[in-house]
Amino acid sequence: LNPLNLKLKKLHYKHFFIPSFVRAILLLVFFWATAFLIAYTIFPLLINEIYNLASINPDLLNAKISVSLEGIRKTLYSLGLLNSENSDLSTLIVNKFMYFFNAGNIQNVFGNIISFLMDILVAVFVITFISFFFLKDDKLFARTILMFVPVSYQTEVKHVLVSISKMLMRYFSGVVVDMIVVFTLNSIGMGITGCNLNTAILLGLVAAILNIIPYIGPILSFSIGMLIGFLTNVNFDLSTVILPHMLYMAIVYLAVNILDASLIQPFIYSNAIKAHPLEIFIVILASGMLAGVIGMMLAIPGYMALRIIAKEFFYQFYIVKNLTKNI
Repeated sequence: LNPLNLKLKKLHYKHFFIPSFVRAILLLVFFWATAFLIAYTIFPLLINEIYNLASINPDLLNAKISVSLEGIRKTLYSLGLLNSENSDLSTLIVNKFMYFFNAGNIQNVFGNIISFLMDILVAVFVITFISFFFLKDDKLFARTILMFVPVSYQTEVKHVLVSISKMLMRYFSGVVVDMIVVFTLNSIGMGITGCNLNTAILLGLVAAILNIIPYIGPILSFSIGMLIGFLTNVNFDLSTVILPHMLYMAIVYLAVNILDASLIQPFIYSNAIKAHPLEIFIVILASGMLAGVIGMMLAIPGYMALRIIAKEFFYQFYIVKNLTKNI
């Protein structure tokens, strides 16, 4: 919200400027209204999709996948991953699927969601309370940090904070734009393939949200999309309807991801990251090994901040000069 806060700070009519507390209130109302609108759109689609999956006939699902899984069953048996040669892999998968989507488990999921929403309400209050003061006084964070910094280093730390703030604003603005583009392209593409409007929007949202996770996110969204594409068409013929539909969906995912990786992300992130793609890949990989998915999501902004700090305080080292020469 800080970029919007800075824009509002410059708005004025003659000598009248918007008071800081009014700016903070307006921005928080805008933020939570947007968040509520997104949640209001996502949850009905998600709940509807879950109930549709729960209503699938297990015998029909078994019949659809039994032939396709016969070769896989024999391979798993030869590797010792199935107990007996007569193990029915399709029945095993269907039973697991129906167990997950049975009414009792769905009720438990909704019960957990209610508990989760209560925690969210507490988090919303805390975030709103803290954010209000940071938006009201945009220099509060910097002053708080400088309280713990020796006077001799305060100039350098101020420069670091300003540089990190500008770079992070550019980066997260790029992330939001990228999510909007991925959502739009995937939703339109899925609609063209024959998905109904609700499913197309849901798959677009899933792709946009998971796209935040580098490398792994597109694979996860593809897997979820293929599964939903199969299950929502399970009443139709496998060879003439289901497989062609899944092929069209796969083409959409592949086209959007290639476009995103080759054109959109380099264009959006080039001014923010200013690092070699291999360098970014190694950082994301190391972060994923150390902190999992959360580490991968925070790898790029964290690395950007570390580069700025290193350039300010350790620029005399040769490796730092090479890693930070473009920032």
